[in-house]
Amino acid sequence: MVASDAAAQVPCEPYIIQSGDTLRGITERAYGNGNFRPIFEANRNVIGFDPNVIEVGDVIDLPCSNTGTAASTVVIEATPPQPAPERVTEAPEPEPEPETTIAALVPEEPEPEIDLSGPADVRFVTYDGNAPYSGANLPNGGLATELLETAYGRIAPDAEVDTTLVTDNFAFLMAMGSEAYDVGFPSIRPNCNVIETLAVEMIELCAKYAFSEPFHEIRMTAWALNGNSFAGASEPAELSSARICRPEDLFTFDLEADRLPGRGGALVSRPDNGGCFNALLAGEVDLISMPFTDARDIITERGLSAQVAPVPALERGVTLHAVANQSNPDGVRAISRLNRGLEQMRGDGQWFSIVSRQLAAR
Repeated sequence: MVASDAAAQVPCEPYIIQSGDTLRGITERAYGNGNFRPIFEANRNVIGFDPNVIEVGDVIDLPCSNTGTAASTVVIEATPPQPAPERVTEAPEPEPEPETTIAALVPEEPEPEIDLSGPADVRFVTYDGNAPYSGANLPNGGLATELLETAYGRIAPDAEVDTTLVTDNFAFLMAMGSEAYDVGFPSIRPNCNVIETLAVEMIELCAKYAFSEPFHEIRMTAWALNGNSFAGASEPAELSSARICRPEDLFTFDLEADRLPGRGGALVSRPDNGGCFNALLAGEVDLISMPFTDARDIITERGLSAQVAPVPALERGVTLHAVANQSNPDGVRAISRLNRGLEQMRGDGQWFSIVSRQLAAR
């Protein structure tokens, strides 16, 4: 079958990646929604482990439907550390289910018209030690810093951009709360449509801040020991009694949205990713949940691929954004400029160039 051209993303047919494409954009054109996870799952042998990075000229298969989220089996190998699922060209339609497994990927509301005639100078704030997104020792300040400074400069080339790097995430939150800055990054965006499930700080985030369009995604995965009753679980409800380890300072809103942990379960924290793995191996927790790249690195370094198994029920994408206090008109205008700059960068390939270079530098 001949791959569809750039103007025709057709379900059940192959498609050739074009300059400026994103999985989300392809999904919206082919299916009318932003749930790109089924395309990603069907093409991991082409795309690799990061849905943010797709290569121009690659041919991917568009599933016949994306109404459900396919459970995946992720294999961690020393070389190369990429899974190789079967390619699907004429797969039968899965049973439809609510698109709630990727809460942060609800399509954005259309951006209202904003007067951009005000001051263009902007005060950014981010924090150190947050590789690959921000840090004093990262190339050009990190992936998020380079992307957002570049995007802003595309729209306001004569503006003075002042980026402050504070010491850690706590100092970042304090800085944003003080309204001393116009825009902060990176920030996650919880699913504000299910606010009743969110912790107080997440409700405040929804109510207080304006969010940019997503500039990157964190792929979250979970792992259990082989033979554990939770290994292979496909629904969050199956994990209600699990002891779940998340590294300290990592968000938990996605677990809260799934009402986890439930009765009989527990949320356990450790200082870092390695600490969660230690707790899993010692039987102190039933499963661990953390970004895929972090888990992959530890599994590969320690040779644990035969000892752990994925837990598909907690695999989801969490998008990263810049934020501005809604009471700060300069910050809200800056968010609008960032959105326009990011759109241009995706269209001409500069976004892809920066992301792929930054990730390769890790």
